[in-house]
Amino acid sequence: MTILLPVLDPEICDCLRSVLDPEIGINIVDLGLVLFALRSADVVDVKLTLTSRACPLGELVTEQAREALALSLPDISRVNIELVWDPLWTQDFITDRGYELLGLPRTRTLT
Repeated sequence: MTILLPVLDPEICDCLRSVLDPEIGINIVDLGLVLFALRSADVVDVKLTLTSRACPLGELVTEQAREALALSLPDISRVNIELVWDPLWTQDFITDRGYELLGLPRTRTLT
């Protein structure tokens, strides 16, 4: 199992909140699909996952993420978005705000 550093640049996450999961209808950040987001001087690197490997909309989500970043950060020369499957997404990845958006109570608190 690959361990990703918990790096989530707030500016990148703000940009990606405009990208909605097409099946669930909430943004990919609060759904916990963005696993890594880092900006250097002119490059953005993002690792994201989907709720299921069987999701046929992975290319759509990654393209929308790329477009959102390019639009919000015009000084960036390159956007690298990698779709990853390790770790596998679980509902534990959903943020507190994500649970609110879904209208569901959080049943588990991560430590």
